[in-house]
This record gives sequence, C-alpha cells and structure tokens, in this order.
Amino acid sequence: MPNPPRWPKAAQIVLLAALYFAAAKVSLVVAIPPGYASAIWPPSGIALAALLLGGNRLWPGVWLGSLAANLTVEGAALASLVIATGSTLQAFAVATLVRRQLGVPRRFERVQEVLRFVGLVVAGAVIAPTVALLPLALVYPLPAADLASNWWTWWQGDACGMLVFAPLILTWSAPGTMPWTPRRALEALAFVALLLVAGSIVFAAGFGRSFVLLPFIIWAAFRFGQREVTAASALICGMALWYTLRGEIGPFASVSLNESLLLLLVFVSTVVVTGLMLGTVLHQLRSAMEALRGRQVRTERALSEREAELVRAKEAAERASEAKSQFLANMSHELRTPLNSLLILARLLADNTGGNLTPKQVQFAQTIHASGIDLLMLINDLLDLAKIESGAAATMLNVSAARLDDLRDELERGFRQLATQKGLQFSIVLQPGLPPSVRTDATRLKQILKNLLANAFKFTQRGSVRLEIAPRGRSTAFSVIDTGIGIPADKQEIIFEAFRQADGTTSRQYGGTGLGLSISRELTRLLGGELTVSSTPGEGSTFALVLPLVDERATAPVSS
Repeated sequence: MPNPPRWPKAAQIVLLAALYFAAAKVSLVVAIPPGYASAIWPPSGIALAALLLGGNRLWPGVWLGSLAANLTVEGAALASLVIATGSTLQAFAVATLVRRQLGVPRRFERVQEVLRFVGLVVAGAVIAPTVALLPLALVYPLPAADLASNWWTWWQGDACGMLVFAPLILTWSAPGTMPWTPRRALEALAFVALLLVAGSIVFAAGFGRSFVLLPFIIWAAFRFGQREVTAASALICGMALWYTLRGEIGPFASVSLNESLLLLLVFVSTVVVTGLMLGTVLHQLRSAMEALRGRQVRTERALSEREAELVRAKEAAERASEAKSQFLANMSHELRTPLNSLLILARLLADNTGGNLTPKQVQFAQTIHASGIDLLMLINDLLDLAKIESGAAATMLNVSAARLDDLRDELERGFRQLATQKGLQFSIVLQPGLPPSVRTDATRLKQILKNLLANAFKFTQRGSVRLEIAPRGRSTAFSVIDTGIGIPADKQEIIFEAFRQADGTTSRQYGGTGLGLSISRELTRLLGGELTVSSTPGEGSTFALVLPLVDERATAPVSS
C-alpha cells in the first residue's frame, strides 16, 4: 500500500486484513505444534509497515486478519481471539515507538536509526508470544519445555518478519533516488540471475558456505540503493527458507527441521541488519560527497568571479576535508562497535564455558565468529577504499625515514609462523647497494607489503615465498616472488580492480573480497611509486613495488 491516504479507511482495513491472512496462511505451513508459532512470520512485518504508513487507525485490519488465519488452524475461538489481540497490540506498540523515535523510516539516513529500529523490533516482538502462550497453555496442555520452545520460536519469527519485510515495504513505498538507465537495468538483471545461481549453489548443491551470499548485499548497497538491498535480503531469505524446508544439503539442512529454521533465522537477520547498516553508511557517504562536490563547484565559481575570496574558499575547503575525515572516522567506529559485540558474543558461545551446548552448536558459533572476522576485515577494506576514492587518504600520509632493517624484521616476525605451518620456504633478502632507509610513509609501505605477502602465501601450496629489496636507479624495488598457482596473462590487469579476482566464480577455491590489490595499487600511487605484476600460470608470480628513494613531500598530520 504505497499511498494509503488515497484509499477509504474501510477499504484499507479490509485490504490489510486480506494481506495479513494470506501471508499468515503461507507462514503457518512451517508452524510448530500446536500450529500457532512459525520460525518466520512475514505478517508481523506487513502489519508494522501498514501501521507506520497508514497510521495506527488501521489496527482492526491486523486483528481481523490474525483472527481469520488462526481460526482456520484448529478453530479454537478463544485461542484465536487471544492470538489476534496479542499480534495487534504488538504491531500497535512497535509502530508507535518507531514513529516517536524515527518517524516513518521510508529510508534510513543514519546508522543510529538502523540500530534503534532493530532494537525496537527485537524488544517489541516479545509482546505477541507473551500475551498468547499462557491461554494456549490452558487449551493445549504442553510440557514446559515445549511451551518455552514455542515462545522462543514465536518471538524469533515475529522479530525476523519485522526486520525483513517492514524495511522492504517501507523503502519501496518511497520514490527511488537512482536513475534507471538501460545499462543499470541490465546490471540489475545480471545481479538477480547471479544471486539465484549463488543461492542454488549454497543451499541446494551443497558447495560453498552461507557467507558467500554477503557480497551480493554489498553489491546491491554499492551499485543500487536501500530499496534494492532490502529486496535482495528478502530474496536470500526466500531461497534459504525454500531450500531448508525441502531438506536439501545446504548449510542449514544438517540438523532437525526446527533447529534448521532457527539457524536460518539467525542467518537471515544477520544479512538484513548488515545490508541495512551498509546501505545507510553508503547513503550517508554519497550524500556527504554530493554536498562536498556541490560546495566545491560553488567555491570554484566564486573564485573565478572574485579573486579576493580565495582565502575564504581555502578555509571552506579545509573545513570540508576535516568534516569528511571525521565522517569516515565516525563510520568506522559505528560499524565496528556492533560487529565487535557480535564477535564477543559468538566467541563466548563457542567457548561453551557452561558446557550446555552440543558440539554441533559450538561449531555453529565458531562459524558465526569466523564469518564475523571476515566481515570485519571486509569493512576495514571498504573504509580504506572509500578514504582513497574520496581523497582523504592523501591527507593522512606521514612521510619519514623508514629503516629497511626494521621493516625486514617486522615482516619476518609476522609471516615466519605462517610459512612454517604451510611448509613453505620464506626469506627476505636485502641486496647490496641499498641505503639504510627510504623516505616514505612506513605504515602504508608495510600495509602494501603485508597484503602482497599474504596473497603470496594464500596462493602458494608448495615451494617458497621470497621478498627481495634491491636498488633500481633512483628508486627501491620491493619484489614479492612466489611459486604459487600463477595468474593468466588476460587476468593480470583486472586483479587490481575493486571486487575483481583472477577466479571470480561463486565456487572459487580461494576466498577474499578482491579489494586488497586495488587498495595496494592506490596506496602505491599516493606514495609516488608503481606496482606491477609478472606471472606464469603454474609457476608463480612476482609483484614488484617500486618507490623513490626519497619522498620529498612534506609530512601531513595523521588523522585520528
């Protein structure tokens, strides 16, 4: 219902009741006994979005739809009345709180808004199961354990339904901000097709892991907008639920159906929250960049008209640069804070201090923790890339004398253990004729070399990895040489592009986001150097970083 005020109130209530009833009947197919609680409950999201868009006056539609749906389960009138009342009260309460805190969030503008929305939904979802289960316990004499399991499933189903479907409806009720060109439409079709293929591979064919689908959320956030992110999240949810219920061999089909649905719920919620937060951050970044570009255009126009305003324009540019750096620093903190909490909780579960988890559950917690670490590394790469593209990284260079002996010792300590574990020869050679130090940004130089060495170890199964540092005219060459799988000639240039890899298929053997080499090349350019590659498939690769011996640029203040 994209524009409810144009409909008469009675028609809106009837339409909402019909939508709620239809969604409920589909959802009740996966209900647990006695048939009222489902591990995923889209009607809760439909009800919340309807009351936010049309106002709380539409609550009779929620009540009627819930009553009609529950009467068809077993025909228990009292239980149906109680359930309908609890569902209506829950939608009314959450909609009221969201409206007071956020208004009607058709588009999330800040990360804090996403966190508040998630918190209100998670807290408000306890209303319906709490109101309904006590009367149901009188009608159906269930054991306490089964009653608690019903409550838990009911709460998770309502929370997941509101997290997935309410943002989907809200964002699509607002006009889109992205122009749909033929090229963009073709990209969207390719996106959907690849997402369906990846979903089939993960959930049906049994290859890969569930986090393989996260890059599609990132793709949607970077290339499209919040509407497309919520649609992609809902599509992933639908595929995961479909294949899990069919009992395929995907990541959630190795345990009982009920447990599979609960694990599925955790996965879907993680995908949705991650997509909303990333989409919001990128929306903020785009808005900030557009504002900065507009200010720059106005400043340049003013400078061409009045030479006397040059000093004022310079001060405005400095303030804009400071605001941009502060924005990136704030985004880094806001993204890492909730993710660090997730990692801590996952680690605690994996440690199983109380010994009340099964080995399979501990394994699941370890998988969540490992996926969270991968996501944290991805966020760090994305923030580095955003800083480079916005020009903020250039202001963070700290040029000073970097001793080559210290550089060798640090890299030796950092990779010696990895070389030992993989059974590879590892050496760092300083050729004769080198000066004691080079003048550059030592932190950025280490970041580049660590990324090149990490890639060399990842793609080398036998043989050696070697770092040679040698003079080359008025420059210094840092060459990372490995005996790994090599890179085909037609792929040696695209590997430096963001999100591109030599093996870009969804079933590739080696992981990674495809951002490391892109960031390394951009940092190399900031340092005034050059990064090249030469490789022979099956024999190995050589990445050469060439930097001037002396970087004469003044040391810039380091941003906090």
